[in-house]
Amino acid sequence: MRSNKSGKLLSLTILFIFAFFLLSVVWTLRSDTKIARIVPLILVLILTILSFLHYAPAPKTKQQPLFVPKRFGIGISVNPNNPTGRLFWYLVFAVMTILIIVVAFSN
Repeated sequence: MRSNKSGKLLSLTILFIFAFFLLSVVWTLRSDTKIARIVPLILVLILTILSFLHYAPAPKTKQQPLFVPKRFGIGISVNPNNPTGRLFWYLVFAVMTILIIVVAFSN
């Protein structure tokens, strides 16, 4: 199990990246440059990776549930320790990477 201090640090990192994401979305609405369109996508990709790292380290058992309660807050999350959940996380990562490439090389 992850120590409480590192869990708080990861949560703060996710919070700051989310704040930068919101600022970059406002920046995107005010300017029409290519970098302004790429930055929010890169921040979402980073948030996806950090969220995966936040939920992934759990003891392996024979069958993990697909949906698990969120570690912080209210709600549920897709469990990356379940094979279907891991596929979902990889699919989100792949889609975000493809979006970044498409936006970066579009006119």
